[in-house]
Amino acid sequence: MARLEVRLAWILGVALPLAETLRRRTHFDEFAFYVDDYIAGGILLFAAWAVGRRRWYGPGSLVGAWGIVCGGMYSSFFGQLARLQAPDISGLPSWVVAVVKGAAFAVAIASLMLSVRSLRPTNEMVNAAETGAS
Repeated sequence: MARLEVRLAWILGVALPLAETLRRRTHFDEFAFYVDDYIAGGILLFAAWAVGRRRWYGPGSLVGAWGIVCGGMYSSFFGQLARLQAPDISGLPSWVVAVVKGAAFAVAIASLMLSVRSLRPTNEMVNAAETGAS
């Protein structure tokens, strides 16, 4: 059974671009405001794949992917909060979109912490920590 943060990477890797596509419907004129969801989704899917295939770079890729998603969700969530009074492009109330983005941001933060915690230190790291070297 896959770890929670890996399963969530598969889920959000698909959900981020799908949700943004559904949210915008036909309003794709501002490229910079939605392409990040496609990039983040792709990075999450790659990292989840790499962990599932037990590639040596998988765990580090997963940490990096969740870090990227956290940065993107920070900007998206707080940007949405700043625009609560304005109508959302989806037609939904802005507070609903903010709640969804806040939930995704919380999932990304928790998944980042879980993926960092699951990293295994190398022998060089353990030896350096034991001798006090950095």
